[in-house]
Amino acid sequence: MKFHFFRLAVIFSIACSVQSKACSAFLLTGKEYNVVGFNENWKTMPGMIVVNKRDVLKRNISWQNLTTDQTQANKQWTSKFGSVTFNLLGYDFPCYGVNEKGLFLVELYLEETTKVYHPKQPDMFWAQWIQYQLDQYKTVKEVVDHLNDGPNIDWWPNAAGSHFFLTDAQGNAATIALLNGKYTVLTHKEMPMPLLCNNQYQKDLAAAKKFDFLGGNIKFDPDQNKNWEDRYNRAYYMLKNYTYDQKPVDYAWNILNSIYPGEWQTVIDTKNMSLYFRSDLKKEVKTIDISKLDFSKNATVKYLDIHTDEKGIVNRYFQNLTLAKNNQYVEQGFPIGYDNKEFGTSSIFGKLKKNIVKFFENILPES
Repeated sequence: MKFHFFRLAVIFSIACSVQSKACSAFLLTGKEYNVVGFNENWKTMPGMIVVNKRDVLKRNISWQNLTTDQTQANKQWTSKFGSVTFNLLGYDFPCYGVNEKGLFLVELYLEETTKVYHPKQPDMFWAQWIQYQLDQYKTVKEVVDHLNDGPNIDWWPNAAGSHFFLTDAQGNAATIALLNGKYTVLTHKEMPMPLLCNNQYQKDLAAAKKFDFLGGNIKFDPDQNKNWEDRYNRAYYMLKNYTYDQKPVDYAWNILNSIYPGEWQTVIDTKNMSLYFRSDLKKEVKTIDISKLDFSKNATVKYLDIHTDEKGIVNRYFQNLTLAKNNQYVEQGFPIGYDNKEFGTSSIFGKLKKNIVKFFENILPES
């Protein structure tokens, strides 16, 4: 078989909690495809898939805006591009997503994360920061070029933050970490095999080099190295040995399932704009044809529950997202995302729910 040039990126993270299990994602790039795969390995979570419109006026929302009476915005923007996002925390707060131009972005836990603060820029809650990038930019280079003149990322209180992995329709990839008060960016040109775990890039790559598939002295046996702690090296091994077979989407699913099946699983071909997903509660793979979604200004914001019972191509099953429906996901998602048992009954959470209604009452219909 002919080996085609490809670039692969795999990343592992803990989504929202230090104690939670790592997730995994990769980019498989060839002449006719750019396939992103992602496993959300944490716990069974509520969630919705949202169709976000272009030409929508938005405002920045920080943790302080969410949880206090200081709700006035100090940054506004109009979304340039529509997107499809996977949201645990309600509208405009995705964990990851892809826009109509093929830009994909996901957050991944990193213990060493520090805050990058530019006094002239507003704070923005980390999940909305993801949506902001998908709203504004169409390439990896555009995101990277605007990091320092964009909003500051606001994390959960008393918790570490994340690093980010992004790709675009041209097959470019990058990782963004916040270390020592600065953005640290690695592009695919700086990563021999763009691969990231919950450690900094160089640490995991150095550890993997002890195996024979990277020139080391230790033989890596894929039939033996199947433990949870082997997932990084197992993924690297599989990706390095990829042979073009005209079925990159199928291969992506094979990688995800071989590493460790996630509670949320997503495969996206950003060149052909096809999205595939399933969850731990509904294991059959569903398909979304991104090219046939309505991102126009006059469309209604649509959503689909990630644990939908529908099968096959599910475009027609998206429903109108209302304030009332959005609040149901906020009620379930924020306490899980914060991973704090007391948060769901706290006065802070009560304030947060009221503020979210206020923030989105001119965007989402009441019912």
